[in-house]
Amino acid sequence: MASSVITVQSAPETNKMTVEFNYSHKGANSKQFRMERLKEEEIGQTLSRLKNSIASKFLKRKRKKNEAEQEEEEVQLKFRVNGVEVDTESKMCVSDVLKHGSEVCINEQKYQVSVNPPTAVKIDLPKSIMSGFPVFPKVQLLFANSSDCEYRWNRVHKNHHNISLSEQKEATKLLSNKLMYAPTNDDIDSKLEFTCVPKCGDRSGVPVSVISKVEVEAGPGICPFETRHMYTADPTDSSSFRVMTYNILADVFADSEFTRTELYPYCAPYALSIDYRKQLLMKEILGYNADIICLQEVDEKVFTKFLLPALELNGFSGVYKMKSGKVKEGEALFYRTSKFKTISEHNIDLTDTLEEDGCRDIKEKVVKYQDVYEFYKKRKNILQVCVLESLADPQKKLCVANTHLFFHRDYSYIRVLQGVVSMRHLEMVMNSYKEKGDSISLVFCGDFNASPESALHGFLTKSQIIPGEYKLRVKDTGEEVTSFDFTHSFNLSSACGHPEYTNYVGAFQGHLDYVFVDQTLEVVSVVPTPDHELVTQHRALPSVVFPSDHIAQICVMKWK
Repeated sequence: MASSVITVQSAPETNKMTVEFNYSHKGANSKQFRMERLKEEEIGQTLSRLKNSIASKFLKRKRKKNEAEQEEEEVQLKFRVNGVEVDTESKMCVSDVLKHGSEVCINEQKYQVSVNPPTAVKIDLPKSIMSGFPVFPKVQLLFANSSDCEYRWNRVHKNHHNISLSEQKEATKLLSNKLMYAPTNDDIDSKLEFTCVPKCGDRSGVPVSVISKVEVEAGPGICPFETRHMYTADPTDSSSFRVMTYNILADVFADSEFTRTELYPYCAPYALSIDYRKQLLMKEILGYNADIICLQEVDEKVFTKFLLPALELNGFSGVYKMKSGKVKEGEALFYRTSKFKTISEHNIDLTDTLEEDGCRDIKEKVVKYQDVYEFYKKRKNILQVCVLESLADPQKKLCVANTHLFFHRDYSYIRVLQGVVSMRHLEMVMNSYKEKGDSISLVFCGDFNASPESALHGFLTKSQIIPGEYKLRVKDTGEEVTSFDFTHSFNLSSACGHPEYTNYVGAFQGHLDYVFVDQTLEVVSVVPTPDHELVTQHRALPSVVFPSDHIAQICVMKWK
């Protein structure tokens, strides 16, 4: 008789183990058993629990038929470890008995114990699938490595439940063996079947297949970002690198009744769905062939379940910093592992950092305006900082910063203060490397929510704020802020220049997104923004062809 399998899940960090198996008693329908035990439990207790569980599902029926005699003897269990039968009266722990490769015999049924087999726990396919756009499934693995797993994409008939097996076989076609798949026009009106064979090294688990709930649809046509891809068709050479900054519009903000009816009423509701937008975002991001990617408004789940695994598959490594508030969104930074490696991270909460000794002089000037100070303390903005080292020349390092500053137009002084704290922190990070003799350059990306005419932009690019140059007035009191005479030691410029706008919604258009660089870097090329006619083709952003209300800023630079 062929052996069945008893699956044991026993994570090292817990003191419990889960035991699962199927058992059929004397020809009855098979039933599933699942039990959780402490690892240090004596095997005799486990044996007793197993017998009781089997008896409760199979032997109680016999009592109704007066066949209860000696029913305890009908369930015989034996355990063998390394071929030697275990004395169930011994003090052995269950974790020492149910080891990988050991054997369990329940009556005449033999089982092989499989501990922590590679498992595909759950697979989800998106609710929107379009021809020409990459589909990335959510695959939850346990005791498996994504890079070891086998994958299959098949095209299946949309009415596969209602056609014969021969028709199903004829309609089914293998499309790809990769984790990510971009459907073609041939797939339109069909469904997709995705199969994962979970693996870890040479161990394989049970294959799991899912069929999409929706058919593949035609895409929206050529997206404006595809025209921009003509400028980024080739990867950069070893002497240069391409940087992108992009506010991708968090799902937590896009998918709400207020957003659909008030903020973006011109955008088709389905185009605000994250499953729709993810397809456009991935195609757009990958097509820019960037080496460093700074993203803002990134949902935590979008990062962990979509962006990180999908971009890792395409040669990137990524880090995430979530804002400190209740809304789970933040900043993500990715870099191409063939060009850079991470040296260190220096992320901060911009509010908390104001209270530290390194910003004591800044705080002294801020507390003169109590309303400003109290309002600043309630902000949840962060600064993500990662120091990268060039693999082509390890002597060259990059301090890459990524942020998304406070948005409200009436609080320019809050953004200035956030910029001042950011620059102070970046000076400290950069100086810590310069003191060791390292050559390090600064790239500061983000959605700064500030126009080229703003006080913040002036501070960043002129290295100082001259009192009286900008009218900074407290919103509620109208009091003018005159003590903000801060400076910094960098000589920064906007690498992508000053396009007319980088954010275009129904009620606002303006230049808010920047890639600031210091004087040690030289800009080689800039990807032009889309033609205005394309931006306004569907009135404003986002739209069926623009996944965000912002426009990505991309440039190539090199060390001088």
